Amino acid sequence: MILTQPKETVSQDTLNNNSNNNLTDFFAFCQNHFGVEIYKKWFANIEIFSHSNSEIIIKCPSKFERDWLNREFFQNKIFKNSLQKNLPQLLKVSAIYIAKEEDSSSVSKNNKSSKTDNKILNLSKYQNVFAFGTELNTKYIFENFVSTKYNKMALSMAKIVAGIGDKKDLFKEKIPFFIHGSVGMGKTHLAQAIAWQIQNSDSSKKVVYLSAEKFMFHFVQSIRSNDVMSFKEKMRSIDVLIVDDVQFIAGKESTQQEFMNCFNSLVEDNKQVVLVCDRCPLDLENIDEKLKSRISGGMIVNFKNTDFSDRLEIVKSKASQLDVELCSKVLNFVAENIKTSIRDLDGALKKLVASQVFGDEEITLETAKNILSSYIKNSKQETVTIEKIQKIVAEFYNIKISELNSASRVRNIARPRQIAMYLAKKYTQESLTSIGEKFGKKNHATVIHSEKQVIAMLDNNDKVLGEIKTIEEKILAK
Repeated sequence: MILTQPKETVSQDTLNNNSNNNLTDFFAFCQNHFGVEIYKKWFANIEIFSHSNSEIIIKCPSKFERDWLNREFFQNKIFKNSLQKNLPQLLKVSAIYIAKEEDSSSVSKNNKSSKTDNKILNLSKYQNVFAFGTELNTKYIFENFVSTKYNKMALSMAKIVAGIGDKKDLFKEKIPFFIHGSVGMGKTHLAQAIAWQIQNSDSSKKVVYLSAEKFMFHFVQSIRSNDVMSFKEKMRSIDVLIVDDVQFIAGKESTQQEFMNCFNSLVEDNKQVVLVCDRCPLDLENIDEKLKSRISGGMIVNFKNTDFSDRLEIVKSKASQLDVELCSKVLNFVAENIKTSIRDLDGALKKLVASQVFGDEEITLETAKNILSSYIKNSKQETVTIEKIQKIVAEFYNIKISELNSASRVRNIARPRQIAMYLAKKYTQESLTSIGEKFGKKNHATVIHSEKQVIAMLDNNDKVLGEIKTIEEKILAK
């Protein structure tokens, strides 16, 4: 294992004896918990980024190792419970990845930036995307971002921030933009699209995109090298600062203070700040209240959860980008069953394409079910009742439950009634007679007729199909 001299945390408390003993105890615990073979495999090339009495941050040589250690080990309930039992003083262990700084010899001949104490040297192959930050993904541009209902507001605001679109002059001054939502919903794509657009529109702009953990890395490095003022000057020379995974600075008081100072300085100078997080500011724990308040003064946009129609549109768009044709049944199957994130949707689609190309296999509904079995997880759902179905259908179509159960044959009431009966037969154990009774004392023949009508619509009416899929998700939601 590579154990460098323990690096200072921002709070300057990492070099005391108790902290070092805590570190030794932790690795002894890991070796005993995982066994020698696993320990050698996953802990051989790590370094200690910082450590204190209550927290250890491990620096990994790759993103893969970082994600694996966090997901399989440090965030595993069995590991956490065992660690708490054996080392109760150690409250948090996490892994980070910091991309290696490029050597100054790699500076492009076309790069007109000059290295001074007060400026950031552009070492990237992409103009104005600084090595101080993180390389941008060339695919994460607005043109490749699929717009649907769930991200419409976020996309509109992102374009305003990037200075494009009909509403680009909506605000007289630049305002902080805070994007939050679940993992894999497209937040990073949108944030990097802003960076690309601004960089392409004005190459003189200093656009920096980086993760919160890399911000902390540079800050800690500046402390260790007694060069904090240079760090401050670099940060304040930026025109557009985009910080991803803001939640990472939770609990790191000195980093938060410097981050807030930088944030305030840029905003006061009418510079653009974009923050990306997995939760809204008010839900951030161990974050200074002043910083929360400062962030909340900007535009806060949430990535809403997708429904069936959103996912279907995304799957169709991504299939088109991959230049692959899949039948509607396969596309509907993917959109209906992969609900976790857009990232998983993309992964599932690529798996189908790979099977089609490399396996020389035609993708039918049955082959899709087999190929994507690992993506689809069965989960227990609460008991579905007719009353619940009626309530959800009535809310969806903006009608009253009493109208749903009436004898009215008006189209905007009769169709929702048929759909509600169809869903009641599909998701409950009630008899046809019982279903009819609860819909205004209709007979069983009416229920059968309603089911046939809806099935017919499902075959040739995409609008109704999308509506029903969305209603079903609401019905089955826990």
